[in-house]
Amino acid sequence: MPVAVALVILLVAAVIAAAQMLTSGPSRATGFIVALLVLALGYGLWRGSGRARFWTTVFSTASVVYGVVPFTGVDASGLLQIVGASVIVGLLLVPASSRRWFHDLPVEEQRPR
Repeated sequence: MPVAVALVILLVAAVIAAAQMLTSGPSRATGFIVALLVLALGYGLWRGSGRARFWTTVFSTASVVYGVVPFTGVDASGLLQIVGASVIVGLLLVPASSRRWFHDLPVEEQRPR
């Protein structure tokens, strides 16, 4: 369940960021690439990929740091970014069920003994 909640938060944050990019940010190509990256990470999280968990944690932690550094002039969207990224990191790393999700390999991916 924590992984599903983290996935939903990740996708909502991606939609908000993509909408901001398309209206007032970098080029549409950059927004498209970021959207594809987030979708790939979301799919990897759903499959239980440890690499997707690692990269999502790295990007979310970087997002928290990026949001905290200019904390003096943070607006509501910046605060939402900090909270959302912190919740994603917490949901992927803390609960035992989340750790089991990434450490239990599906039957077809288990290594022979």
